Amino acid sequence: MAEATKVDQVKDVAPVQQCQKLFKETENLIAEAEKQPGTHLQLQNIKSKLKQSKQQILEMEIATQSSLCDKGLAKLSNIAQE
Repeated sequence: MAEATKVDQVKDVAPVQQCQKLFKETENLIAEAEKQPGTHLQLQNIKSKLKQSKQQILEMEIATQSSLCDKGLAKLSNIAQE
């Protein structure tokens, strides 16, 4: 009973810096979307998928986390430039 579950262990692992930045920027985009009319129907679904994605990323090896989050940040940057 004293053993931590895999989920508990994942919660104790801090995401790499790139992932922290990606998560923060994504949350900021969602916050902005909440201010826009007509977006509320999909926001709960988006928030749920973000939560699942965070959990999946945190279960990966550090090098994989870093690589994936770098790619995510690059895509967000491209979207912001459009």
